[in-house]
Amino acid sequence: MVSRSPSAKRSSEQGLTILECLIAVAVLGLTVGLVLPPLVIASATRVQTRRAEQALQLAQGEVDRIRVLVERSQHQVASLPATIPTNRTDLENFGAPTGTLNQLKSPSACNRYTGQRLNVNQALMIDVDGDCNADFMMQVFRTPDLPGSTISQTEANLGQQGRPSDFRVGVRVYSIAAGRGNATQAYRTPGQALTGLLTEPASLSLTSGEQNQLRRPLAVLYTRMSWGDQDGTLCGYHGQRDAIDSCQDALN
Repeated sequence: MVSRSPSAKRSSEQGLTILECLIAVAVLGLTVGLVLPPLVIASATRVQTRRAEQALQLAQGEVDRIRVLVERSQHQVASLPATIPTNRTDLENFGAPTGTLNQLKSPSACNRYTGQRLNVNQALMIDVDGDCNADFMMQVFRTPDLPGSTISQTEANLGQQGRPSDFRVGVRVYSIAAGRGNATQAYRTPGQALTGLLTEPASLSLTSGEQNQLRRPLAVLYTRMSWGDQDGTLCGYHGQRDAIDSCQDALN
């Protein structure tokens, strides 16, 4: 009868040593450390891109609203954005908003915005998902009639009932946390002051934070509106008055 030594029996039943467990934990930690940062960055970038898309949709929607009014000849001054100072036509260099309107625009029952014009240095707080908490702020402004654009029915001649024939519109959409000292209060409190905002659009490069969105707009649109039903529009469009005979006849 052959007997087995105690050492052979222990060898067949031996498990992992402490050193092997530590090595396994180290390998697992290294793997997680290599995989987790790209996942965090990708997730943050996806969220930021989604916000930028929503902001662009808001800006484009406001531009389309104004364009429809112009095409229908319903763009009285009272229904258009407020104008920047009359001696300026450079929308791109016009300042960022310094405060918000004390109302919330929302698709739900908590909507308090009635469609009134904003001051050029005000932003409108907008809720896009219906939870009654603002998600974005929108600044809208325009130029008066551009030089050489008008003959009749202009805002200069008819005041609030006039209809400009050729003007430019600017729309900037910011994150709700932009320009706020307290981001938590920013979600729920309309009418607060805004500080330190810039006018150049935020970069959408790979990032794991929101620092770029805390001062810069997520979407910026500048566009020109021309009232095609107005006789003087073609004459003033892109400075073509001198090249069109009928425009010269109208001046004589």
